[in-house]
Amino acid sequence: MKLRKGFTLVELLIVIVIIGILAAAMMLSSGSATAAAEASNIISDLRSLKAASLMFYADSQDYFDTPGYTITIDNLAPYMDNPGKFTGSTLYRFTRATDDNGKWMVGFTMTGKNNDVKKKLEAKAGSTGLLAGNATNATPYAQGNDVWMIGR
Repeated sequence: MKLRKGFTLVELLIVIVIIGILAAAMMLSSGSATAAAEASNIISDLRSLKAASLMFYADSQDYFDTPGYTITIDNLAPYMDNPGKFTGSTLYRFTRATDDNGKWMVGFTMTGKNNDVKKKLEAKAGSTGLLAGNATNATPYAQGNDVWMIGR
């Protein structure tokens, strides 16, 4: 009997098919992981903005509740670790309710985000306090165009 050196064509094809199946499974699971990571990043950013706005409020309470006093994300820059990520961006927002309760919120515009990210945010909304709508009539988040977190 001769000793065979190398693999047959059938053996090579079977290995290639197995590798293809594994690669396809990894691609499917990595898409979901990417959406979950992006949703977590949005929540983390909103928490950072909320903390910065609380510090700003503590330092500027007299102005904060003054009617007509406009506060923007740029006002919060001195209280952030990475202000360049937020200032000048149209994605992050700060708003106050115009009603008597005076609550204020930090928000993120979901423009351009895919539905997987929105679904992941919706799943985390209950445990993180995410809302949709605006400061006056915010409702629990349900895949809207904007996501909000109450600051005060």
